[in-house]
Amino acid sequence: MNDYAEINQLVSRERLYRQRHADELADCYYPDATVATSWQAGSLDSFLHGEPAEVDPRFTIFGSISSPVIHQNGKRAFVELPTETHMRMMVHGVLTEIESYRRLIYRVEKRDQDWKIASMISINESDNLYPVIPGTSLKIDPKDLEGLRPSYQFLSYVRKAAGGEISSDLLGTDRPKEVDKIYGEAQNWVDHKE
Repeated sequence: MNDYAEINQLVSRERLYRQRHADELADCYYPDATVATSWQAGSLDSFLHGEPAEVDPRFTIFGSISSPVIHQNGKRAFVELPTETHMRMMVHGVLTEIESYRRLIYRVEKRDQDWKIASMISINESDNLYPVIPGTSLKIDPKDLEGLRPSYQFLSYVRKAAGGEISSDLLGTDRPKEVDKIYGEAQNWVDHKE
């Protein structure tokens, strides 16, 4: 495979393994990798062995990805990967599903013979929350959504309802200057200008 095909397979595997295979997931990353998501930011270990408060162990998280856009320069690349994630959970006694749309920004490197992930950052784009069973009513007071960021308002709502916490300063498309900064830093890293 050429570098583009290897990088494409790497980020696709990472998303597939995220839900099913912890050992294989770890192998997609370098041991010193960092990961920033909605529920944690830090070392690879915190990403591999933690879960957000709203995750209900009775339900499997599933998702889909779009084709990645790869920006490569030699042995470094950053990858933009649009994703959609679905999680089922109970909200106010109603079986619901949240769908979250995100863009993942990976920094990948070829340090020896293989491409692996050096870091991953999640950018929130939008989300929806709805009852799973047709005809079921999910009542949410619109006042409870006031002040929640539009790029991840329902994720914030369900995490707080589950007793967890979520930062109001996560990356999101509703703050384009912060997103532009991430892209600029990624490009500088690829160009070895960091």
